[in-house]
Order: sequence, then structure tokens, then C-alpha cells
Amino acid sequence: MEKTINLRGEDLKLRSSLFTIISYRNVFGTELFSDIKKLENLNKDETDAALVIDILFRIIYILHKPYTKKSYDEFLMDLDFSVLSDVKELENISNTITLMLGGNEGTQDPK
Repeated sequence: MEKTINLRGEDLKLRSSLFTIISYRNVFGTELFSDIKKLENLNKDETDAALVIDILFRIIYILHKPYTKKSYDEFLMDLDFSVLSDVKELENISNTITLMLGGNEGTQDPK
């Protein structure tokens, strides 16, 4: 599946396939769905923002990886820090990830 999201004026093409799971493990050394499960198990009142942000942007990077030669660090360095304060944009990212990885919790239909 392919989608495009817009982060602070920059379009990011995303692509998911079965290889997404393997690529995630190869790049980050953890299992994609185990990390997603960590997000689901966080207590809503005690959310560890750093963990949420880390996993969220790891997934976005892996979905964008077919379109870039940048390392994960380079990818993050190019993102505007203000994206973290935009709740609507973070919700859009989360919904897009859910849609692309086969979940049914997404409520918005991104581009």
C-alpha cells in the first residue's frame, strides 16, 4: 500500500509491504508489532512521550525508506521539531500507520 502524508509542508511518500516487518527488524533490532504492542499497552495517564515519539517516527521512517537513502538519524534531523507539538498532525500520522499496517482504528483517510 502507498500513501503520502504531509509533515510541516513536506510530502513524505510511504509504502508498506511484507518487507516492512523485515526492514524494521534489520534497521532497529526489534520487532515492528512488538513495538506497536508497547504503544497499545501504555497507561494513557502515564504515557511515556519519548517512547511514543521514538516508535512513531521509527515506523514512519521504515514506511518512507523505499523512497530515501537517508539514515534514520538524517531523516530525523530533517524533520521540524514543531511537528511534536501539533496534535492533529500526530493523530494523522498515527491513523496513517494504522491504515497502512492493516489496523482498523484509523479514523481519517490521509491523502
